[in-house]
Amino acid sequence: MHHYKKIFLPLILFFSIFSYAQYEIKVNFESGLEFKSQSDLINKIYNSGSRNEIEKLIKEEDWIEEYTLIFRPFQKKIIINIRNKKPLFVLNEKHFYDINLNKFKYETSSKDLIFVYGPINNLEDIITIINIVSTRFDIKKINYNHVSGWEVVSRETTIRFGKNLSDIKFKNFKDTLNYLLEIGRIPSIIDIRYKDGVAINYGSK
Repeated sequence: MHHYKKIFLPLILFFSIFSYAQYEIKVNFESGLEFKSQSDLINKIYNSGSRNEIEKLIKEEDWIEEYTLIFRPFQKKIIINIRNKKPLFVLNEKHFYDINLNKFKYETSSKDLIFVYGPINNLEDIITIINIVSTRFDIKKINYNHVSGWEVVSRETTIRFGKNLSDIKFKNFKDTLNYLLEIGRIPSIIDIRYKDGVAINYGSK
């Protein structure tokens, strides 16, 4: 009979399973369970037949940042430590991207991520927008299209940057944030598409 147990520790998740000719295999996910692929990988390891096969299974997963595999034949133990890549945003519900723009397969995640939609060629623009806007707003979604350009949606506010991002627009945005902090109000729309200033709407989006 196969034995399976979970031990939860702060920031660390262990899975102990008995397989591979009665070896005890411990899988440690440093960031805990985030993706279905992690559970799938545990099942694959459970059914593996050799150390080489285990290592091959791990290397096939594009969401793994790094790993260590410790083989202790006299104790009949295999210890696997896995560090996941950390997704920052999801592009068009097809791929995750991390802060370094490493791409890996998208799937349902327990994390609260930013969803980005649109025909975007320069992914660096997404990182720039996130870095600037997230200092004040909890970004839920970023939209881009060739007509209206960039639109950032947070819980309370929609921010419209237009088609072309520029240092002037980012300065206007930061100046607007300082003004809003002074008056203690949160608008529904901040529109930075205008050359001569910023439009603020306190009504509905």
